[in-house]
Amino acid sequence: MAPTKSAVNSYELAKTGETLPNPIALGGEPDAKSDVDLESIVSERRNEATHDENGNAYGRIDCLWNKGDKSAIQSFMAWLVTNKSQLLSGVTVSLAQVPEAVAFSLVAGVKPIVGLHAAWIMGFFTAVVGGRPGMISGATGAVAVVMIDLVADYGVEYLFYAVMLAGIIQASFGALGGGALVRMIPHPVMVGFVNGLGIVIGLAQFNSFKVQDSSNDSERRLESRRLGGGAFTPFTNDEEWVTGSTAVWMAVHVLVAMFVTIMLPRLTKAFPSALAGILSPTIVEWALVRPIGHKTNVIEDVSSVEGSFPIPVWFDSQYNMPSLSFDLLGKIWVTSVLIACIGMLESLMTLSLIDDMTGTKGDRNQECIGQGTGNIISGMFGAMGGCTTIGQSIMNIHNGGTTRLSAVSASMFMLLIILVAYPVINLIPTAALVGVMFVICYHTIEWSSINVIVSTAMPRKWRTDDKFKLAGEAKVNRSDALTVLLVMAVTLWMDLAVAVVVGIVFSSLVFSWNSGSTLTVERTVSADKQSVTYEVGGSLFFASIQPFMDKFTVRDDPKSVHIHFDNCDIYDWSAIEAVNSLADKYNEEEKKVTFGKISLSSRRIMEKAKQLLKGEVAAGAIIDEEEIVAGEAHKIGEGFIGGREGRKASGWVERGGDTTKRRKGASGDEDESNKV
Repeated sequence: MAPTKSAVNSYELAKTGETLPNPIALGGEPDAKSDVDLESIVSERRNEATHDENGNAYGRIDCLWNKGDKSAIQSFMAWLVTNKSQLLSGVTVSLAQVPEAVAFSLVAGVKPIVGLHAAWIMGFFTAVVGGRPGMISGATGAVAVVMIDLVADYGVEYLFYAVMLAGIIQASFGALGGGALVRMIPHPVMVGFVNGLGIVIGLAQFNSFKVQDSSNDSERRLESRRLGGGAFTPFTNDEEWVTGSTAVWMAVHVLVAMFVTIMLPRLTKAFPSALAGILSPTIVEWALVRPIGHKTNVIEDVSSVEGSFPIPVWFDSQYNMPSLSFDLLGKIWVTSVLIACIGMLESLMTLSLIDDMTGTKGDRNQECIGQGTGNIISGMFGAMGGCTTIGQSIMNIHNGGTTRLSAVSASMFMLLIILVAYPVINLIPTAALVGVMFVICYHTIEWSSINVIVSTAMPRKWRTDDKFKLAGEAKVNRSDALTVLLVMAVTLWMDLAVAVVVGIVFSSLVFSWNSGSTLTVERTVSADKQSVTYEVGGSLFFASIQPFMDKFTVRDDPKSVHIHFDNCDIYDWSAIEAVNSLADKYNEEEKKVTFGKISLSSRRIMEKAKQLLKGEVAAGAIIDEEEIVAGEAHKIGEGFIGGREGRKASGWVERGGDTTKRRKGASGDEDESNKV
């Protein structure tokens, strides 16, 4: 059973800086309570998230050997009952992964068993090592499309090396703390990602309505590579659609699966609705459709999922692995970098999505390490690697599979399917999986964003006037709404990874443009007309240089010019050169210019670049360290460019956004402005 909202909230309120709920560790011992009260509270609240409302711990296996008065069998049966939602959710997810793993194998140009092995290897190791409980990993289309050329040109053996190298890159990235870069993804990009994802998952299901011809695998593989061209490939490729009674019964299966998946939770939550949605059409197929002389496509028609347990590729006679060399690295490194980047991007985006859905917080750096570990092992054992499978992850969470146990059970059941259970799995109609995935699509799309986009596009009168009011007051910046639409469009045209990169770049450009437009310069001429003072405010960086330079009337100014930067933040080299250039212009006109009231954040940057500063600029920008007097500082936030930590270390005090310092000899209640 999924954690209750109160349990999740209590965990969040602990504010520990921890990134993983304790629960979820497989076989982990309960956290030892510290003597520190805060840590005791944290431990308590973390453990709350591992129990259902009846007080039973779920998602853990340590209870199997901490039996108490129960026998081993009783303890095991009690564990099964407590964790049935986690285990059944894993079974459901593994069933949904089978056709996708096969399809993505064909996309990459490798045998289906290579993708099926990737599903359970990636799933297991990312579940155990990764940083997001409940998230499912395996072979994915976004990663498969970048493997095509390498497999076609050099063979599958080179692909295994490329996957291993990609895993090393990902694990190193996580170990170095690179997962924090996901904070650079704006919310509109996330909304566009989620909406585009829902549409892509839905459109991909129409591949199941194509005639499956297992006798012509080689041609199907070549044709399937066109999947990389966009989400509408099922409607643009040359594969034949199913027709007649087959199409009708497939539609019936889809409707049955959707109906059961949607309605069952209203009756009971004791059984995963998605699993019931898969089983119901299977019963209809073999109890009704086949007996009356009709049939629909089943998993066996796509490809048999039979296989054996993998061994390291260097000992597998079906592969002729090349020796490690610089020549090999030269052939695989581009593909490896693409696999690593796409895999981390999709995994971290999905992690953020699941964080929002569950109200918990995953560890981004640990997830990169987990993805890297999974890819390294995948390459070693002849699998194609991959990343987070977004649709299955969302399915797992909706089924209540919020622990690592659900992901581990999905991977283990996938292995069981390959080794033993494939005769039964081959009987499942593909349309049953389609119906369940359509429901997942509905839950994936951020429907409220439609109202926001419509409201943003409307004139104010239509939003506020009762006569014309349609979407209400839900307007955001039009650039944000455009970002959502842009990410969705690129997702449908290319793929999710490219769409996210495009969205981030577009948002960054808009932000830079807007920030550069907020620069202000106030000009005040003295009463005797002998001097002029410029008060600069805002952000001075590459995008605001030209507006900054245009604000000064160098030729018309008096002989004495004072330029103050106390309300301005100087960010980059471009800004430093702009200040130098301004000083040069005044010098050419033989006018004395002085710079003062430079904020500490700007001063620190200019001190580090003092060799780049010219005379007058340096005189006004550099302050003797002895003038900075240590005093009590109040830290009010992090992440501010220029470093609030630096202000704290230097004894600067932030109050109401103003930067002040306490000078030598000043009384405890007096703060003087930052003057040069």
